[in-house]
Amino acid sequence: MAKDIDALETMDEYSDEEYSAYLEYKELKDRCMIDPTTLYISSKHEFLSEWIYFANADDLDVKVIDGETRIC
Repeated sequence: MAKDIDALETMDEYSDEEYSAYLEYKELKDRCMIDPTTLYISSKHEFLSEWIYFANADDLDVKVIDGETRIC
């Protein structure tokens, strides 16, 4: 009999805050109509370091700005 494993059980090494930051980043990235190339992130963004990490992992350019965060 196979055991069902919830997706979150496999993410034990990540905190809830990191996972929440990833979901928020992915949702904004998925809204982009074309293949995104750049993350423009507010210098005051709640998850600044996490989003820079995710963008680098996705091979996006990162620009820290004083405006609204966006991916395009």
